[in-house]
Amino acid sequence: HPDLLVTPASVTKVLTAAAVLGRLGPAHTIKTPLYYTGTRKNERVSGDLIIVGSGDPFIVSEKLWQLAADIRNLGIREFRGDLVLDQSLFAGASRDLSRLEGAQTSRNAYDAPVSAFGVNFNTFALAIAPGESPGRPAYVSMDPYPLRYVALENHVKTAAGRASKAIDVRRSKGPGSDRERLVASGTISVDAGMQKVYRSIGDHVRASGEYVKAFLKNEGIIVTGSVREGIKPSDATPLLAIDSYEMRRIVQGLNTFSNNYIADVLVKRLGASFPRSGAPEAPGSGSYENGLAVITDFLRKDVGIKDEFTLLNGSGLATQNRLTARQVTRVLQYMEQHMEVFPDFIASLPANGVDGTLRKRFAKDDTEAFKGQFRAKTGTLSEPISVSGLAGYFRHAKHGLVAFAMIENGSEGELQPSIVDLRDRQDKVLIAFLNELE
Repeated sequence: HPDLLVTPASVTKVLTAAAVLGRLGPAHTIKTPLYYTGTRKNERVSGDLIIVGSGDPFIVSEKLWQLAADIRNLGIREFRGDLVLDQSLFAGASRDLSRLEGAQTSRNAYDAPVSAFGVNFNTFALAIAPGESPGRPAYVSMDPYPLRYVALENHVKTAAGRASKAIDVRRSKGPGSDRERLVASGTISVDAGMQKVYRSIGDHVRASGEYVKAFLKNEGIIVTGSVREGIKPSDATPLLAIDSYEMRRIVQGLNTFSNNYIADVLVKRLGASFPRSGAPEAPGSGSYENGLAVITDFLRKDVGIKDEFTLLNGSGLATQNRLTARQVTRVLQYMEQHMEVFPDFIASLPANGVDGTLRKRFAKDDTEAFKGQFRAKTGTLSEPISVSGLAGYFRHAKHGLVAFAMIENGSEGELQPSIVDLRDRQDKVLIAFLNELE
């Protein structure tokens, strides 16, 4: 049923990645500018440090380490004001409907809010290592640095031998408190290595600002005031800018690891670059509506898709997204025909049995010969219905490079099919294609 509209889950990211590369280009970068108010005298700035969010979804620890080192190299050691984050480029709520459940408590990093300036995909990372001997508390710390507004409770114990119990980390916000609370529990084997657990943040402004302050502090730079959201004054003085990775690397992170935060930030970034009305980069231009309009325009005008589809977000978390397998394959075929984007596009897709979301697929002994033969994007949801999809490319001995898409949905109100069974069936279909030379 190639023309049946179904829920694609993260196969949606195929469209997002294609539109981003097609409209912005693989070498495109994003600048996140920093400013200060007041005056500078020697090593001190009398006013605020201001960061203007520009929709770079890949501001990670490495970038903040370099930022802090650059400010130190400028000879600045103190800002006697606040750290102000200007998030005005992005319009609307920081969480779409698919993320609302994780706004206060979350076990899933993919529930992270979407913001114009976010750090480490708007997640917390906890490093957990066993104690010296069984019965001892485990070592639990925030990675890379502790954040002042996060209270960490460690209830993880060290267990003998290989005995272990899944580590659980819960996030909450105490009543009447402006602090986040992370509670880690469970056991870790004394023989285990360090583990890292990721959880979504609650307050993206406070968390991102505290991340920045922690990196600055590590370089001997102090911001004396608090973290707050605000608008850059027109007379603020430029300081420097954070240059993003090239879009080809950002899209690789999007598809290889199926990163929902990257997907939805890029949708808003597209909206800011190509708004339906008004000037690019104007406050509020980075909206889901503007970004999805850009993707729709790309699908209609460039790819040539004329029949109906529904897109509510670019990550695939929304079960209301509706695509057909033929539409997805049309996008894959279009990208293959455009050398200016295709090498980076196919490189962004994980290889079966090798990396990303396909690392454990085709990893059994009887499928070892097919390891690495497919480059494809997965799509998985377990509720309210089961969804399993796979879309990408393989090379056939007779037919050359083949684009394919398989998307399977359970039916609402019925017993849901097993995701494992759906994946096994997809793998058998692909093996049958590779073995068929006619």
